[in-house]
Amino acid sequence: MKFLIYQIIIHALIILAPIKFAIRGLKQPDYFKFLFERFGIYQLKGIKHKKIIWFHCVSVGETKAIDSLLKKIVPLYKNYDFLITHTTPTGRNVKLMNSNRIHRAYLCLDSWFFNQYFLNYFSPKVAIFLETEIWPGMLQALNKRNIPALLINARLSDKSLGKYLRFKSFSQEVLNRFNLIIAQSVADQQNFNQLTNKEVFVYKNLKFNQQVPAITKLEKTLLLNQLGLNNKKIISLISSRHGEEDLFLDAMKNFLNHKDYALIIVPRHPQRFKEVKNIIQKKGYSFNAMSSRLKRKVSVPVVIGDTMGEVYKYIGLSDLVFIGGSFKDYGSHSPIESILLKKPVFVGPSIFNFKSIINSGLKDKVFVQIKPEQISEAIKKFFEKKYNTEIKANINVFLKENQKDEDKLIKLISKYF
Repeated sequence: MKFLIYQIIIHALIILAPIKFAIRGLKQPDYFKFLFERFGIYQLKGIKHKKIIWFHCVSVGETKAIDSLLKKIVPLYKNYDFLITHTTPTGRNVKLMNSNRIHRAYLCLDSWFFNQYFLNYFSPKVAIFLETEIWPGMLQALNKRNIPALLINARLSDKSLGKYLRFKSFSQEVLNRFNLIIAQSVADQQNFNQLTNKEVFVYKNLKFNQQVPAITKLEKTLLLNQLGLNNKKIISLISSRHGEEDLFLDAMKNFLNHKDYALIIVPRHPQRFKEVKNIIQKKGYSFNAMSSRLKRKVSVPVVIGDTMGEVYKYIGLSDLVFIGGSFKDYGSHSPIESILLKKPVFVGPSIFNFKSIINSGLKDKVFVQIKPEQISEAIKKFFEKKYNTEIKANINVFLKENQKDEDKLIKLISKYF
């Protein structure tokens, strides 16, 4: 009965899905591509009648998290092809290892009918979901076909736990359909244990094993010239959310009016690029955009990172990184890429999406947590070396502890291949 009610709700929402995709497509045209896949209609070449290992990675972070894992699994299992599904265009556009046995697609909406189309077309031998991807309809369909379903690198924040506990009986039934759950921290394990009687294993966060390219000295010199950032102390706000751009532009007013400082703003969502440019202009600042960096630009106090897949470049240019989503109540975005590039990282008070990682980093004095009203003072102290030296000395130790060999994880999940 619970799953019937769930499916009735899903099918009611599906009626509105074309409107949703149309609105998103107007802001981000990539949403119009492969639209039929959202409704279970697939035309992928070279995948029919293959043995498939399926990974579902909703967006950018989850996709990057499996790249290192794929580089080990793909050579090990030569008789398999690998299907990587996504929910967002930005996730689908993330580069993965080059192999003709890796295929990309969107996962269909969680309708009983669409799920049947999906499973009939691909017939995966195993389904591996990343982080918080819990699809009740698909899990039910997988179980009926005796296809193992695994949840790896799983995270469950206290906030999400509270929501699941409101429907504990249904949530428990859904989670119990997983054959294996591997959490990314003890805190996540404890939260899952409140919702399932399945044994929950713990393995380090896969995102620490992703390979983040560092920009070369030559590339950095070129970008500094192109963006008008030469001889500046560069602060970046990575994955900013609504309200945070205003906050930082106001808090950094004294710095931005001084020719020695610059702020790089990298909005989390590409559909907000135009909105953020308008915010910068309304605040009275001149700016350069990464998307128009074809020739040397005049010196500016602000740069907007309005290109996709280049976050490592923005971080690489920076002396100090602030993590967006943590200064308004969005729960923060991942600080891992910044740490992998060995940059000092400051976070705000809202960290529930990455609580375990950030608390661990705070304990090891890798991150600094501040309140929004402390932004200006924190920047001042950082460049006075009151934070800088200590943070850099601790990053290598922190990474060594969190970058684990993936053989243990592969051993756990390969039992189901």
